Amino acid sequence: MDFNLSKSYLPQKIQANRDSSAKKLSNSEVNAAMQKYFQLLKKKEGKVQHPIITPTQSSKILSQLVTKVSPQLDIHLPVKPPTPTGTQSYRPSTEKKPHHRPQQSVGQNKDLILKKLQSALFQKPKTQSQQVTPKSAGKGSLSVNKYFESTKKLGTDQQQYYITKVKNAFSKSIHDDYFSRMYREHFLQTYQGIYVASYLQPADPKDLKNKQVRLKQKDIYKNKISIVFDLDETLVHCNESLAIPSDVILTIQVSPQETIKAGINIRPGAVKLLELLVNDFELIVFTASHPCYAQKVIEYLDPNKTLISHSLYRDNCIMTTGGMYTKDLRIFDRPLSQLVLVDNASYSYAWQLDNGIPIIPFYDNKEDKELESLLKYLRGMQGCKDVRDYNKENLKLYNFQDPSGPGAVFEKLFQQKMEIQ
Repeated sequence: MDFNLSKSYLPQKIQANRDSSAKKLSNSEVNAAMQKYFQLLKKKEGKVQHPIITPTQSSKILSQLVTKVSPQLDIHLPVKPPTPTGTQSYRPSTEKKPHHRPQQSVGQNKDLILKKLQSALFQKPKTQSQQVTPKSAGKGSLSVNKYFESTKKLGTDQQQYYITKVKNAFSKSIHDDYFSRMYREHFLQTYQGIYVASYLQPADPKDLKNKQVRLKQKDIYKNKISIVFDLDETLVHCNESLAIPSDVILTIQVSPQETIKAGINIRPGAVKLLELLVNDFELIVFTASHPCYAQKVIEYLDPNKTLISHSLYRDNCIMTTGGMYTKDLRIFDRPLSQLVLVDNASYSYAWQLDNGIPIIPFYDNKEDKELESLLKYLRGMQGCKDVRDYNKENLKLYNFQDPSGPGAVFEKLFQQKMEIQ
């Protein structure tokens, strides 16, 4: 069967499957749905002005407010041309977690493969708190004061941000630990996100023009780089069930009368990272989540409003023909030469690959030290005339556009085949 999906074929199929894809509602659609939901509850319960929201109902509401991406991608991409011999089996055989679905063969119908690809990009872990995540050995095992100690030794660390850990994760000499698995999964996810996004177009061609924003810039940030941070899975993680242990429980106002609770895990070192960057970079949060949720999280991270200069939300994203919320940096009134986006979802920055900075997703792992590596990387770009040159040299994300598959991308990046087959 021919799996050479042409540029003209993919958008048609993506559009046809758009209604069935796991896309999120826009802010206005969520607001309208919430009002209708509470009106129905009040009508059902008579004159009760404050209907009780059950945990199940709360989880459903929260799932529409929060946009997340899971690394659990259990399908093979259709490739063109066929993957070179020795690189097609790129997924570690050791990764057989109980909640994974069996991998699908590339001998399936093209429509089914595309549909699975779309849904996989949006799928959340079924039991986020039950992943094989090593918990903290004790409260405060990663002291905030000591978390970034090694950043003082910038000149002695020869590792490349993200890339070195990807290479190590596919090495037989590396134990099959949690972070190695995460890097393997995220490498595949990054490839798939960039590959799929290459076929997509804005659902509304006028979106880019209509969503232009003018953000006042403080004088101290003139001629400095602006760092745009994703929120969910990058700085924090939202547990949709209160039964899952969380760092903090936030109250989210979803309507004038009703509220829900959201359990939030804060990535280790998140606030400290912002504090260490704020004097040298303009910090912006750009999330595909709803503002009623995201604003509460941002207020918790930055209660005095001294760290984050601006925040953008779901309605600032560009909806694509495939039902994806992407973050087109051209909406900013900042030069692309001085703008980067840190995001765990590669399709978010697919419009401007060389402005994107990948990071593995965070859920609940208290031993996570990814922000320490990120700080070193971000500090290294200070003084760059064009951040795209810095990213292109160090991250080489342009290689992920290779249609031959992730195995071929790995060979291009490291001039060697994946050791784990």
